[in-house]
Amino acid sequence: MINEIKISHRDIELIKAELEANKPYEACGVLVGIINGSTALVEKALPVTNTKRTRTSFELDPKEHYNAWNEAEKDGMEIVGVYHTHPVSSAVPSLWDRETMQNDTSVWLIAGADGMRAYVWENDVKAVKITEY
Repeated sequence: MINEIKISHRDIELIKAELEANKPYEACGVLVGIINGSTALVEKALPVTNTKRTRTSFELDPKEHYNAWNEAEKDGMEIVGVYHTHPVSSAVPSLWDRETMQNDTSVWLIAGADGMRAYVWENDVKAVKITEY
């Protein structure tokens, strides 16, 4: 199980910029990289259109998500997680997030009004350490 995510300062800044640019709506994207033991190493954060465009939920555009997955695979990587924003609430999984996480084994990085946190689902929501490089 993943217990740490390593992500560059550049990608953290990109996600923060997405949060600001899309306020009051949620923004989302994928985290492309590799899994090394219990660590998800993010090589790049890639914004994906939120087809729901609401203040309380997100849905990755299916075509963009597929293209990101395909490109990651061509580069010898994978989608290690997703990110989304909570522009007017804290960086903790909402009820909708929790329900959706149960069907997803990847890392969920949430950028909220109070900072950034990461989680995985392991019989319940489990916090994941974020290491910035």
